[in-house]
Amino acid sequence: DSIANLSKLRDAVATKHGKEIGGIFDFHIGILRDKSLLKQVVAEIEKQNTTAEYAVSVVMRRYANMFLEMQDRYLSERSKDIRDIEKNLLRNLIGRKHEDLAHLTHDVVVIAHDLLPSQTAALDRKRVRGFATDAGGRTSHTAIVARAMGIPAVVGLGNITSEVSGGDTVIIDGNRGVIIINPDEDQLAEHRELEKKLHRLEAELAELRDLPAVTKDGHQVSVMANIEFPGEIPDALTRGAL
Repeated sequence: DSIANLSKLRDAVATKHGKEIGGIFDFHIGILRDKSLLKQVVAEIEKQNTTAEYAVSVVMRRYANMFLEMQDRYLSERSKDIRDIEKNLLRNLIGRKHEDLAHLTHDVVVIAHDLLPSQTAALDRKRVRGFATDAGGRTSHTAIVARAMGIPAVVGLGNITSEVSGGDTVIIDGNRGVIIINPDEDQLAEHRELEKKLHRLEAELAELRDLPAVTKDGHQVSVMANIEFPGEIPDALTRGAL
């Protein structure tokens, strides 16, 4: 069930945000298909006479610590992915359904100690205006997925969960990596204006995109495109950039 669920999530993310982002969950699936993992879980059950849930927890945390102790930062951050896999397995073993952030009825900002990659991928983009976490880093899969989805996020803040309470107004400036809790009127006005400027810049660039790629002295430039997300393909074809 865990592999099936992750495969569906991977395919859904790949369709919306590109194969590269969906491929993040191939790592999860690969871990679950590792026969040595199953052998370790079975051995834990037989030797310690434990439940399957406990054995999974012990083995997966052993894996997580192994990654965490690696010197390479990218590899050490994969420990979060291992915890994500552990929770997926335990959820299926226990049979417990949980509330998620995929079906919200109003706009929210998510403040959490951490978000797992699968949780981030399942966020309702229309309702989640941004998120901030205590843990994480720029190269974490959570941050990568957030950037692909266009969700403003600031991670690795240390103690943001202890600073924010339910009902607080929060500004999340993902461009500058800044969080402002209960901003005053001047701060709200400043960031609303910044948002408007970003929208105006995007609109101005959109007007320029169909103009001929020719310099002032008449030299034509071949404009190429590196397509990351499937949704960008129609625009690129229209502009003749492929």
